Amino acid sequence: MLPFFSVCPAGIIRTAIHRLWACIALLWITPLMAVAQSAAPAIPKSTHEEITHMRHWENGDGDGSIHVLGNGKLCAYEQGPEIIQLFGPPYSTSSFTRLSIPPGQGVSADSSRKMGTAIWIHTLQSADAVIGDMTDYVDSELPAFTREIELAAPLTLVLQLDADIKIDINTSRWTERFPDQALRFALLATAPRGRAIYNDYPMPIETASQFLAAGSLTVTAGTQPNQWVLRLEPGRSVLYFVGGPRYPQCTAQAETLLFLPPGASFARTEAYWRAFTARRHDFAARIPEGAPEREGFLRAVDDVATIIKAQQGAEGGVLAGSNYHLGYIRDQYGDSRCLLALGYLPEAKRIIEHYWEIWRHYGQLHNAHGIGVDGIFHVHENDEVEITGYLIIQAFDYFKASGDEAFLREIVPMLEWAWEAQKRNLLGDMLPFNGDETYVAGGILPRSALNDGSAEATMLFITGGGLLLNWVESNKVWDTARLSENRAVLERAQANYKKNFIIDSRYITNNPARQTMGEMPRFRHGVCEGGDAFGWTERTAQGRYLCPTCFGQKDLPAADPTAYSINSVILMPLYVHSTLFSSEEIQTLATQLVANYQSTGRLPSRPDGNIAVGYDYGLLLYTLTALGDPAASEIYKKMMEAIDPTGAWVEYYIDGKPSGTRCRPWESGINLEAAIHYLDAKYSRKD
Repeated sequence: MLPFFSVCPAGIIRTAIHRLWACIALLWITPLMAVAQSAAPAIPKSTHEEITHMRHWENGDGDGSIHVLGNGKLCAYEQGPEIIQLFGPPYSTSSFTRLSIPPGQGVSADSSRKMGTAIWIHTLQSADAVIGDMTDYVDSELPAFTREIELAAPLTLVLQLDADIKIDINTSRWTERFPDQALRFALLATAPRGRAIYNDYPMPIETASQFLAAGSLTVTAGTQPNQWVLRLEPGRSVLYFVGGPRYPQCTAQAETLLFLPPGASFARTEAYWRAFTARRHDFAARIPEGAPEREGFLRAVDDVATIIKAQQGAEGGVLAGSNYHLGYIRDQYGDSRCLLALGYLPEAKRIIEHYWEIWRHYGQLHNAHGIGVDGIFHVHENDEVEITGYLIIQAFDYFKASGDEAFLREIVPMLEWAWEAQKRNLLGDMLPFNGDETYVAGGILPRSALNDGSAEATMLFITGGGLLLNWVESNKVWDTARLSENRAVLERAQANYKKNFIIDSRYITNNPARQTMGEMPRFRHGVCEGGDAFGWTERTAQGRYLCPTCFGQKDLPAADPTAYSINSVILMPLYVHSTLFSSEEIQTLATQLVANYQSTGRLPSRPDGNIAVGYDYGLLLYTLTALGDPAASEIYKKMMEAIDPTGAWVEYYIDGKPSGTRCRPWESGINLEAAIHYLDAKYSRKD
């Protein structure tokens, strides 16, 4: 009764040669497989064989691209066939598991995702011959990762768990309970309470994970602590990783998985993903057959939809990538926009419901929050601004798409809080920067400018405020006095916006004058300007913020009050549907960016730099499309060329090469929405 599925993907480079070698190899291993097959009948081959992308992997792989599998409870990040992270439930849990293919075996792999699913297939090669494949998936109902393996030659894997993880080898418990499952090895891994989820935020409970191995393999202890060597022989094997989070849940869920009939887990998982895919808009109908963009665009739609869905926790929050096991408000705005553009209204609503549930309990929101873990707040500098503006706009984006007025009425208290939080930070009708903005974290804008006036945060305040005040007025939610008072605040910020951020005909990202208009906070929580320590910082006499270690020990000079112009901000107005600029004004700004690109072949976020945030492509394309600028076609092509081998856009591009966090929902979501916007405008064929 050992569940197993095996597939040889079609349409891959070298397929014909590989299949020939595979058939020859399988002829001589058939007798060896007979016993395993009798105990483990194969799952019927899927009728859906189309794949997307082919990410080639070798040991010492320098490509760096990462793909994701997940069901909202358990999540896995992989580089090719190697598992680099495996965690959950919940999604805000630390990973302590890695599964690698040690060097020296001469093995490489082509990793592909089955279209319409988060099922990944790794075709293994050695000496230019296929030696087998691995099929990876996370069960649609249980927090359980399964790897099904079929080999024509031996292969070694190494399972490595972190040193602080408590290990219990409990093989006999499972072989006695499931004598017909061909189980060979079982290991219970327990992570202690207080283990950091991210940064220094502790997991409040002890968590358990069960590892099970069955089929044609042996497992021995490795040379390092908490290390096991898996010797896979020709034939069929299967590996399971089941989460809890607690031991009773973990054990019960592992038992439920093993009680399933052969093939049931895979079948329901594939059906779940097919149903998810069927719910989105029919983009194939929007683009005519034979259109040059059609194939790549439809593949990108499938890739990004899967990237976002697989990283969305059951509670609604979406991970910001493998580095960040939290839900970030700014990032989830772009995720939500993309989900709405794809037609996934329930998923978009769940993000806002996630905020609402946290806000109802704590009366506040911060830069990022735990997904499935209460009380985890990632507090950055000035996080009453920017993210709060995005939050209001996101709520009205969803309302516009869904017409769900009852839900909007329900969350009005949270939106009122977000509005008031921004008002508290106004100086000279300007808001400061949120400290975790991508171009700040990437060094494109210096951290010393965080208390400057922020063109982006102030724009979000004005745009979201307009939506909120118009709605409360039309629905008579506030009395006349309150409405008039808040209208005056909004109109003043709007009237002074260009005076604050258009200097010498240049649209600036930061206005240093804000720091002279009032007293700056003595303490703030974020990154030390004297290093990279994260926590409480204190303002020095020179206006720099240092951690307790650096304070009094480092003498940083006052920051140079430079005003920068960053593409991400210049391109934001049309993306957030701001009315602060006319089309002619935006055209002037965008034309210069395109001219710079066409003369240099580069699109850095700052003209004097070499780093671009990953969503600048999408913001420029969205803007040019809205303006009807013919340069949109060239930028569309450039943006699509930036997709990595797993179908994702990434956090940064340095000299055009992917950098920073891979498999990013935010950048991928913004860029895909821009592609949808562009092709809809080009072909004018909509659902």
